[in-house]
Amino acid sequence: MKEVIIETKGLCKSFDTDGENYNVIKNMDLKIYKGDFTVIMGSSGSGKSTLMYLLSGMDNATIGEVKMLDKD
Repeated sequence: MKEVIIETKGLCKSFDTDGENYNVIKNMDLKIYKGDFTVIMGSSGSGKSTLMYLLSGMDNATIGEVKMLDKD
């Protein structure tokens, strides 16, 4: 069985802009396994950098959790 190195459960990130709530990431469940090659792709403004900030711990999720090597 492959080792999970990064896992998200119910990950959500939203921003308030001019009184409007803008959801960038909604309810994302993700597992990245040791030794796998993973690519994050999308158009400009689709949330790629936001996801990377959340996965790296440089930003906090609005809702949900991120685990790296089974630690929050």
